[in-house]
Amino acid sequence: MGKQYNSFKEIDERLMVLKLQRKIEIESLKLNINQAKANLRPLQLAGSLKGSIQQMLLIYAIRKLKAVFSRR
Repeated sequence: MGKQYNSFKEIDERLMVLKLQRKIEIESLKLNINQAKANLRPLQLAGSLKGSIQQMLLIYAIRKLKAVFSRR
């Protein structure tokens, strides 16, 4: 089964540890939710989209240049 305790003091200490761990997990969850919200803001999405478009245009330009130079 589970751990056996020898006194109520041990039980109280374990409950305190579990309570603190729970609070830490809740705060961590809140932080993750806030970070996710920040990453989904329109300006953040636009910045990500801008980088993707620049990358696609660069690849397109390189392919076109490669085709032009390979014809010679």
